[in-house]
Amino acid sequence: MVAAALLMVMSFDVLFVLNALAFVISASLAISVMLPESQPLEEIPGVWRRVSHGLRIYLKTPRLRGLLALNLAVSAAGAMQIVNTVVLVRSMLGLGEKEVALAFSAAGGGSMLVALLLPKILDRVTERPVMLLGGVMMALSLYLGWLGPSFAGLVGLWLLLGAGASLVMTPTGRLLKRSCQPEDRPALFAAQFSLSHSCWLLTYPLAGWLGVNLGLTETFVLLGTLALTATGLAMLAWPRRDPREIAHEHSPIGHSHLHYHDEHHKHDHEGWEGPEPHRHSHHHSRGSHRHVFVIDDHHAHWPSQHKLR
Repeated sequence: MVAAALLMVMSFDVLFVLNALAFVISASLAISVMLPESQPLEEIPGVWRRVSHGLRIYLKTPRLRGLLALNLAVSAAGAMQIVNTVVLVRSMLGLGEKEVALAFSAAGGGSMLVALLLPKILDRVTERPVMLLGGVMMALSLYLGWLGPSFAGLVGLWLLLGAGASLVMTPTGRLLKRSCQPEDRPALFAAQFSLSHSCWLLTYPLAGWLGVNLGLTETFVLLGTLALTATGLAMLAWPRRDPREIAHEHSPIGHSHLHYHDEHHKHDHEGWEGPEPHRHSHHHSRGSHRHVFVIDDHHAHWPSQHKLR
């Protein structure tokens, strides 16, 4: 949005130079930050397991499968806006570069407005209805594009699209954070990055190809249908009843890993095991209990829905 505003008073060349300087400043600030050393409880062996660990958690968690579908909706709407705005404004409406900048800033403005207001709203409502509403808003903005809007109408559609995208993206971090153990967050956030960008890898060329071969009106409808279908899949994949604490059963298991003595680790020692966290072979008996449930080494599968009732 800031870049679009700057284009109103300067050329693209000057903006690119300023953008490059901003990246240098950002990199310098990032390097200057001192991060605490990561001390994961689990040592994940093997290259493939390190790569797939976050994906396994992601794809076995129902709410995150819903998030993946919503990522597709965001990428479908975002690709239409990013790839085809210049063509819509310059070729179809016959307007100039300043209008292109204003159209882009409308999407950014809608996104920023929602991002600023949403945290307080999420203190009172859960993420699921908010994020599904975002998917519907993005699909609606694309379907309305079929009407061939004027420039003012296009600005309104992009404002709606940006707001809908922000309704999905802003709560994403909260959703990921509560879907894994603290030591698994880097792997899970990496999985989100990979899967969401895979959606963009699909929709970016699709938006351009459809625009060239079918026309922008048809592209609005087809990408709107993709966004709406993805939102419907998210609604199905992410159960309405999504409690944090779930009563579940454990089968007997024996394994060895770094651990503290907590609810899952109540066993005797011989004295050589050392201070916690420590590693040694231990056994878990069959049992059932209730606690905040995430996929990890002790919970390899999500409880079936009939067990959640």
